[in-house]
Amino acid sequence: MSHSMPNTQQRGDVRIAKLSGGKVRVWEDLTDGELEGLPDESSGCDLQLDFSNVGYVNSDDLGAIINLHRRMKTVGGRLTLINLNAEVYEVFTATHLHTYLTIR
Repeated sequence: MSHSMPNTQQRGDVRIAKLSGGKVRVWEDLTDGELEGLPDESSGCDLQLDFSNVGYVNSDDLGAIINLHRRMKTVGGRLTLINLNAEVYEVFTATHLHTYLTIR
């Protein structure tokens, strides 16, 4: 099954990836290959995941986000989650991931 990668754009030192909504799960965006232009050791770039089109997250999604967060730290970057709706944010607070991840 093929999945489209999230739309990405560069703003200064920050890469922004707009995740899919609907029936495509977040983890498929994050694990089906690599995000186009994912920051690496040489880029010094941070990554923001835009959740404005995401209505829900599941445990696979959370695992992919945690793995991506770890990868970003390894390469000297930072992962930030943006534009979460109330239901999605509640999942991060219920799992206490809001204390581990940067959410705006």
